[in-house]
Amino acid sequence: MVFSRLLWVYGGLLILSLVVTRFVPPPSVALTSGISPLTRLGQSSVQNVRHLVDGFILERDLGSKYIALLEQNQTLTGENVKLKAQLEVLQQATQIMQQQSPALVAMAPVIALDPSPLLARVTVRAGTDQGITRFMTATVPAGVVGQVISVGRNESVVLTLIDPESKVGVTIAGKGGRGIASGVRPGRLRAEFPKGTQMAIGDRVLTSSYGGVFPSSLMVGIVETVLPPGPNSLVQVIVIKPAVDFPSLESVGLLRAL
Repeated sequence: MVFSRLLWVYGGLLILSLVVTRFVPPPSVALTSGISPLTRLGQSSVQNVRHLVDGFILERDLGSKYIALLEQNQTLTGENVKLKAQLEVLQQATQIMQQQSPALVAMAPVIALDPSPLLARVTVRAGTDQGITRFMTATVPAGVVGQVISVGRNESVVLTLIDPESKVGVTIAGKGGRGIASGVRPGRLRAEFPKGTQMAIGDRVLTSSYGGVFPSSLMVGIVETVLPPGPNSLVQVIVIKPAVDFPSLESVGLLRAL
């Protein structure tokens, strides 16, 4: 509204100056001397209005450019976040292939976690269309997540190691022994080894070929507790803290089934 009024004032002064200079006969020297201050005042007013109008136009243009740059920055920021996420997935895939197994079929985003306190099952966005089959091992650089138990066209369900129905052959790194571990509350694994197996708190627990379910030598977790065996017991029981932080899973690698 203000800008429009300024344009009208500017136009009126411009027309007035044209009329004065074109159609009015040259005034006398005395008259010219008398009105020269008014003329200078008029010219100064016109220049001030012109500067004011130019300032408004410049401010409007700068505002439009600022909004455009702000939108462009938001777009680039979103794309940067996506690229960082893709880079992290590629880095995870590289670590899995170098440290665990070259038989990586796909990296699958996690799209759902089991709502139970155990977080026993994980749904991932990858299925038969991406070459996924049942019994594939799900893993991350930190260690084993679990095994694919159900496959759809573009989604699969992974039974995690901390599910009570899960069974995984395990061994103690550097000490040997073969045992079977299964999930227990809250978010731990319970493993049984033959009595006399050498183990201690802090030992690393790896997968073994025992049971033929998972590839061997993958990280399962750390011995958290060694339970004292009963007098007539034939097994040694330990509690394992899993290497994987299941609630924070964002994507998993899926290895070719054995």
